Amino acid sequence: MPETDSTKELELYSRDGNVTTVRSPVRLQILRLMREGDDVTFSEIQEATGLSKSTVSNYLNSLDEAGLIARVPDPNDARKKIYRLSSTYLGQVDPTTYAAPAEYRELIRQTYTNYDRIDYKEMLPHIFRVALAESGIRIDPVLKRGGIILGEAVAPYVVADSLDKTIENIQEFWVHYGFGEVQAVSTAPLVLDVYKCYECMTLPKGISGGCIISKGMFSALFSAFFRCPVQVKELACMTDGSECCRFEIRPKML
Repeated sequence: MPETDSTKELELYSRDGNVTTVRSPVRLQILRLMREGDDVTFSEIQEATGLSKSTVSNYLNSLDEAGLIARVPDPNDARKKIYRLSSTYLGQVDPTTYAAPAEYRELIRQTYTNYDRIDYKEMLPHIFRVALAESGIRIDPVLKRGGIILGEAVAPYVVADSLDKTIENIQEFWVHYGFGEVQAVSTAPLVLDVYKCYECMTLPKGISGGCIISKGMFSALFSAFFRCPVQVKELACMTDGSECCRFEIRPKML
């Protein structure tokens, strides 16, 4: 017999080699707040959930005991605490009816029949991602971490003293290694367009997630340039019908 909550989404978190699954909608809401906003206060959690102080305390205590969050003194008021993730978000399992459009499989077939030299090894990561989506599994944090690892590895060779030169180096890197064509839209805020984006160009329209690996790479490269964490938002993606993928990069205020 299936579990009574088997139709509910769950998220996976890891700490010290242990993986914890979270299904409770309230716990998920609290954890997502911390993922999106870094440190959060008790009042922010209470306002977001609409729950009483005692109920919020119970949820925070359970998450703390599970090792998923930590509480630290509020730098602005030592009498209060702020809350942050102390675990790593791995991904999400969400019962889904998503199925890649038939046109996507037809595209793969036509690619074989219409082109002489096709490297299917390059297409396999995209196909795997579609297969995972059809199974209701999202591993966006893992994909983003892969992009961060790559970005950190090449940052010493790509990041320059000036923003213009750094962007120029990124443009050359993206073209040379087949990631796409980068164009700078503005520098304040920093907005980049990526045409012929390798990551999503061969993904079916409507698949969720966008260019997760690219976000990780941009995050690592511009964190190295600005010498502080940055927030990377994808404003448009070829999977939603846009002609290019657009990213906004802003340094986080420390």
